[in-house]
Amino acid sequence: MRSSDLLVRCLEKEGVRRIFGIPGEENLDVMDSLIDSDIDFVLTKHECSAAFMAEIAARLSGEPGVCLSTLGPGATNLVTGVADAYLCYTPLIALTGQVRVERAYPPQKQYIDLVELFRPVTKASLSIRAPQRIPTIVRGAFDTAREERPGPVHLELPEDVMRCEAKGEPLPASLPERPEYGRGSLRHIREMIDSSTSPVILAGYGTLRAKAQEALRCFARSWNIPVLHTWMGSGILPFDDPLSLHTVGLRTHDFMRKAFEASDLVIAVGYDVMEFQPVFWNIGTRKNIVYLGAAPADAAPMFSPDLQAVGHLSSMLMQLTKTVVKKADWCADLRVQLHARMAELPGDTPPVKPQLAVKAVREALGRKDIAVSDVGAHLLWMEKLYPTYHENTLIASNGLISMGIGVPGAIAAKLTYPDRKVVAVCGDGGFMMTSSELETALRLNAPFVTVIFEDRGYGMIKVRQERNFGRSIGVDFSNPDFIKYAESFGAEGYKVESAAELKETLKRCLREDALAVIDVPIDYSENSRLAT
Repeated sequence: MRSSDLLVRCLEKEGVRRIFGIPGEENLDVMDSLIDSDIDFVLTKHECSAAFMAEIAARLSGEPGVCLSTLGPGATNLVTGVADAYLCYTPLIALTGQVRVERAYPPQKQYIDLVELFRPVTKASLSIRAPQRIPTIVRGAFDTAREERPGPVHLELPEDVMRCEAKGEPLPASLPERPEYGRGSLRHIREMIDSSTSPVILAGYGTLRAKAQEALRCFARSWNIPVLHTWMGSGILPFDDPLSLHTVGLRTHDFMRKAFEASDLVIAVGYDVMEFQPVFWNIGTRKNIVYLGAAPADAAPMFSPDLQAVGHLSSMLMQLTKTVVKKADWCADLRVQLHARMAELPGDTPPVKPQLAVKAVREALGRKDIAVSDVGAHLLWMEKLYPTYHENTLIASNGLISMGIGVPGAIAAKLTYPDRKVVAVCGDGGFMMTSSELETALRLNAPFVTVIFEDRGYGMIKVRQERNFGRSIGVDFSNPDFIKYAESFGAEGYKVESAAELKETLKRCLREDALAVIDVPIDYSENSRLAT
């Protein structure tokens, strides 16, 4: 068999179901080997979209996503999505073609050193130079990608190596047990909670990576401790749970800043510093900080935990639920204020207010349906005002924070959960960056609805420019007719003038499983309230 055949067999052994990407001359053998495999190849319009799709599929499934490109420009296009996965701690395998080994030195047309290119945005970047090493390299790549804190691994596939004869078999996956450390720390943590009068839990994305959400819910409810969520941890505790204090991430403009200010103990569970810098929550009253996670805490200014417990997160949380004495509900008034502020809504007059557009999206979706937010002012409104009732139902980039992730992310969400309704919430800028993937969605029969918050500009950048300098530049643009644009891809297109019309149109499109685009002219005059 060819090396490419062995590579694909190894990917099958790792449980890979889909590879997102674009073929090229330098990965012809790999593509041919995929024809005889059980792996679906998802052809995308752009390599960056392929990486975004692999990333969001990984985030939703918990298993490494895989994307593929050819060499040179195909590989450089892949980098942005790989970097997003790197900063969001998402497991991903990026496969790139490459010229024959002897063509690399001196460099020839389309050749760049891809191993070095990907090294800063991956946990490991390797070149497969010998057929017999394929099983060990692939096995190691998946272990590295999954290992806490997870992230992408890049594998370069020289075309001559992939064409070589190969012998070998895929290696079986090993599932290491995560050891438990700090049993003494758990005793001390219990003592700190006992002596605390105003504890809060900061629940991060690491809780979901460890599949410890149910254990965290038991822990919080046993002690009666309120829970604040990072953006990527939202929904671990349902918004309508009496202990949920929604999400944090807007630096100085979060509703629940007061909870951190008054707290005397912050219990950071599965929290990564990348999610929300400690300088924005380690504020107010002098507080103790406890960290529980599957990997040691990141080092950062204003974040030196008094105690750390590192190991099997579910097990540690369940140990901490034994023989507890419930704490007083010290956040009841803050929770009332939170719900009251989220219910403060302007009138429904055109152009549509962003608060009402968010509310319309929320009311059109079920508790387990998925909203994927692109990047822009709408992302801040979504995170501030969109209640979540289940984990991974509001998907957003919170690492690289890259525009263009909305449409590809929605495709990945629909492929991963075909029975759930999916909405991509995009600004007009981010939508136009990857909107060509509407054809991909139609071809794959992966229907979702894109809601475009249209303001014909980069609204938050304009706010910052005018706040700092009293003027703006390079932030305004025009758009196509989004109805005709959507229809040209075979999708449905609509333009609405009110939040009520948005809600009605969105519900109908979701009910009919339509691939649709809804253009919503948005009044972003209140964006200054979101300045962070």
